[in-house]
Amino acid sequence: MLKNYLQFVFQDFLYLTLLFSIIVFGLTADHLLSIDYHEKYSLLLIGMFFLSLFSTMNLYHNDKVYNYYLRQKVNSYWSEVISQFLTVLILNIISGILIFIFSLILCKNIFLDVVGIVSLISVGFLGSSIATLFKTQWQKHSSLGQIGTLVFVYLALSGSVVSIFKNIEMIFPPLSRMIVSLHSNSSIIKLLPLAGQTFLYALILFVISWFIYKKNKKS
Repeated sequence: MLKNYLQFVFQDFLYLTLLFSIIVFGLTADHLLSIDYHEKYSLLLIGMFFLSLFSTMNLYHNDKVYNYYLRQKVNSYWSEVISQFLTVLILNIISGILIFIFSLILCKNIFLDVVGIVSLISVGFLGSSIATLFKTQWQKHSSLGQIGTLVFVYLALSGSVVSIFKNIEMIFPPLSRMIVSLHSNSSIIKLLPLAGQTFLYALILFVISWFIYKKNKKS
């Protein structure tokens, strides 16, 4: 099933188009927009988040439309969700590496480069986890899935910048925290703990979604 899901990602060119657009931005933003390193990297983090969100949503849409008979043949819920998880993990790793390399941010310090790549991968993983938690938009409860996705995206982008959320921002997706931290500190190394928190937050959303949809499948 893993091979099948990977084919879904590439078959309608949505993922490749979004990835190419972000790479072009990374290559040209310095000259076109006259922005500094922190501003460009912040926009790359947001771009990576939406790339993974939309690509993962598209994956579940294609799964719903084209994969009915394969799911019946395999008839294993855990094989299905693990294959989906590995698909989005592979795509986020590839995307994070390519976007960082072509963004012209590479430096002589390998550790800084690794932190930059890991941070991109973690926010992409977060976007994929939100799409997974609300993949019900392609199933029985489309309105709930769409509204839930919009709410979580809003909280991910505004949790650390809207004053009324300051006291409870820890329960929101940490994307805005990473961007605020990036602009508050001169070194990208400061993002490493937040990247770990983001990855853990996304993993929790994946696990929650697995058990929610397993329960729904039984009922």
